[in-house]
Amino acid sequence: MAVIATLLPNDAHLQRVRIAVRDRHELVACGTWAALREVCENRPVRLVIADLFASGSAAFDGVRVIKRRWPRVTFIMYSAIPADRVHDAFDAGRQGVDVLVVADQDDTPRALLAHIERAEARSLTAVLREALQGVDELVQDAVLLSVSRAHERLSPDGLAKLLALPRRTVSFRLEQAGFPSPRRLLTWGRLIMAANLMEDPNRAADRVSASLGFPSASAFRNMCQRYLHSTPSEIRRRGGASYTVRALLRHVRPATKAQAGRERPASRAPAFTI
Repeated sequence: MAVIATLLPNDAHLQRVRIAVRDRHELVACGTWAALREVCENRPVRLVIADLFASGSAAFDGVRVIKRRWPRVTFIMYSAIPADRVHDAFDAGRQGVDVLVVADQDDTPRALLAHIERAEARSLTAVLREALQGVDELVQDAVLLSVSRAHERLSPDGLAKLLALPRRTVSFRLEQAGFPSPRRLLTWGRLIMAANLMEDPNRAADRVSASLGFPSASAFRNMCQRYLHSTPSEIRRRGGASYTVRALLRHVRPATKAQAGRERPASRAPAFTI
């Protein structure tokens, strides 16, 4: 689940986005560019969906500010494109827009969800899936959930509920694959998301820790030292999320013969949607 910030003055367009994402993502609607920037500053925003022509002319300055301050944020432009704005639409990519959605042409809920999921595929989720190739599918899902829902502060029981399995089964499968326990995995997920957010040089570590629900900035720094033996600034300098993912994988233990020989608990339920 990503946090998506929107700037869509057209109520019909905003409603289409709401229908598209449903409970897959958390949507934060903003009324102004200043409000949009404030949300990006204080929440773990990964996608922005905005109508660049809402004020009548192309608001490329708003795009440039957001992409300069938070380059890891994916920007989706969702606008009507009349004939006199075609050249502006072509210029959008150069200004920092990653995806263009033309209103009333390719903005059905299904199409919008596809655009959002493709935008997501370029982000941290894709990095994680590549790093976890060959890992038990349930374990992959558990890791992805621990990261994508890091801002929700999931409990081990909450993680098991999303996986539609008993907590004991989730713990067993993680142990069998050599991964940390659910509680520790959820902490790793928050650290991976924090590291990803800190890749944007203008995101202060204190604000990142607050947006992800750490009790305090000092608690966040202590967790970084405990799990990564690094300060937040060192994590940023060493590669952010990719560095943190590699650190997690170094903690993965090969399954022992005894573990491999145990009887596996009940098989998993159908896959969920991240």
